[in-house]
Amino acid sequence: MPTPSITISSEFSGSVVARGAADDLSAMLLKHAGFQQIQDWHGRRHRLPTTMPVADQVAIASHAADMLRAARYGVDLAPSLGKARMSPPGEPP
Repeated sequence: MPTPSITISSEFSGSVVARGAADDLSAMLLKHAGFQQIQDWHGRRHRLPTTMPVADQVAIASHAADMLRAARYGVDLAPSLGKARMSPPGEPP
């Protein structure tokens, strides 16, 4: 059985979106992490508000990726959303 895959990335608009697996478990984990679920003609999508501070976006996206990986989803997290981005210089990520 192939591993479901989810991509968490930043859009040009500033939104952080999660795309990929659309099952109930991934939706629940993304919602628990802080993503908002949107249901429209595109289907079920998850995103963070564009007004959210970047540090919060990074924290939520990283937390969501950790939870999804623990549930055995393949996660592609954009480098701009990784915890290492927020580490002070000289400290290991």
